[in-house]
Amino acid sequence: MSTLKAMFSFFTMIRMDITKEDMDDMDRRFCLVPVVGLFYGILAVVLMVVLFEMIPMLAAAVLTLFVIQGMNRFLHIDGTIDVGDGLTVAGKREDHLRALKDTRIGAGGMAFALFIVMLTVAALSGIWAGYLILVPLMAEILAKNSMVSAAAFGTPGDGMAGNSVRNTTPRSLFVSSVLSLAVILAYTVIIKELGWFSFDYDNVIFWISMASVFIASVVTGAIMSAIAKRNFGVTNGDVLGATNEISRAVTLLMMLALIPVI
Repeated sequence: MSTLKAMFSFFTMIRMDITKEDMDDMDRRFCLVPVVGLFYGILAVVLMVVLFEMIPMLAAAVLTLFVIQGMNRFLHIDGTIDVGDGLTVAGKREDHLRALKDTRIGAGGMAFALFIVMLTVAALSGIWAGYLILVPLMAEILAKNSMVSAAAFGTPGDGMAGNSVRNTTPRSLFVSSVLSLAVILAYTVIIKELGWFSFDYDNVIFWISMASVFIASVVTGAIMSAIAKRNFGVTNGDVLGATNEISRAVTLLMMLALIPVI
């Protein structure tokens, strides 16, 4: 409970009275962060389904993403901008790291974040109506699983996320992945049994598609940690935030491509 309290306090605008011990617990059990993804996933599903009945799909996607980012205090977008600045600056690793930590916003960072946001909105607005009750939730949970993957394969630094990365191991990633899969599968079965979503349990293509998207979340995190190591030498909070945003876009795009064949 201490871990989740710290996570919701840190990753959302929900005010909670947390202590240093709570934050330490969060660092030690970063593998539980997909639970926060479940919260954002339910929020995204509710918003998309409700707004879709009132306004055009594109507008619903924009508003949904804005609410999610606002609830997160635009924390991950800030990280995405910083990573974009760090990757696009010319020079050696020290120059990349300096740009990453610079509080000013450069053209590279702004363009990088804008591209990811536009890609996310385009993908979210293109999801078939019948899948709106599932895909946004999957995207948010797997985005958090990607963060655990990046931390598990990453090199810790001295910043705020250093202890989270330091305490996250491949075993942590296994726990996070099992948790993510269990939540998504349970949710999928529940909405099917309630008649809100339709698929056949023996539909092999459906399960292969679900597995492919899950694997992509792990791979995305691993790639982000490799890119961070090469350019910055560390996987810090900005890298984790950028991983969340990129993984969400990847998940949505994959589902957009896979839905027609499911």
